[in-house]
Amino acid sequence: MTLSLSLRTPLRWLAACGLSLATLALASNAFAHATPTSRDPAPNAEVAAPSAVTIHFSEPLEPAFSKIALVDASGKPAASAASQVDAQDKKTMQLELQPLAAGRYTVQWTAVAEDGHRTKGTYAFTVK
Repeated sequence: MTLSLSLRTPLRWLAACGLSLATLALASNAFAHATPTSRDPAPNAEVAAPSAVTIHFSEPLEPAFSKIALVDASGKPAASAASQVDAQDKKTMQLELQPLAAGRYTVQWTAVAEDGHRTKGTYAFTVK
């Protein structure tokens, strides 16, 4: 009986460790942050006046809390429309633009993933 007890304890310990590792792996995927996978215009790009700013993210977004804003070199808003999250894939956010004058612009984005985690960032581009 002592032998069967001593064999069960290491097996239980290994099973518990395996279960813990599996739980951690699943939790890290469930709590991933939405980060940009591509941006158009790209950071530091010099472009002709774009018709939109488009950012693709690694995770689906919560449309009500995710947004893009565009400001000019003096910090004034350069877009009057509200950004939209694509209803189909939920990983693409876009801000439609009126024609932009030449100059440097800063994109300010906030992305809230469906799991509630929030990320934000900025980058700039120049219109020729």
